[in-house]
Order: sequence, then structure tokens, then C-alpha cells
Amino acid sequence: ELQLIGHTWTTGDHYYKLADRFYNAPTLWWIIAFFNKRPTESDIKFGDIIYIPTPLDKIMLFFNEA
Repeated sequence: ELQLIGHTWTTGDHYYKLADRFYNAPTLWWIIAFFNKRPTESDIKFGDIIYIPTPLDKIMLFFNEA
């Protein structure tokens, strides 16, 4: 089952850091960007809530089927 983890964007945040924290793979930053429909970090303001979809194996199944 897909779960979403809410994260409030704050100083020092980067997609690659969140991907490393939640997926143990900083190169998967694009999943968070794609899911939130915010392709770059400049599309996010401090205080915005973004969502990290988990678990990773379910997310990867979606992309493999697309």
C-alpha cells in the first residue's frame, strides 16, 4: 500500500538529501520531484509541504509499468 510522508520544506533541504534519508539513494531525488509535480527545488518555497511516497518498491513498480 502506498504511503505518503509529509515534509515541511525548510532551510537546507534538497531533493537528494530527502531521497538519501527516505530511500538510502540520493540519485532517486527525481521520484520526490515527479510525485510533487515540482520539477526543481526552485519550485518550492520555505514552509511548503511536500510528500515522499513510500515504500520504494511500490513506487518503482509504478515507474516500471508506465
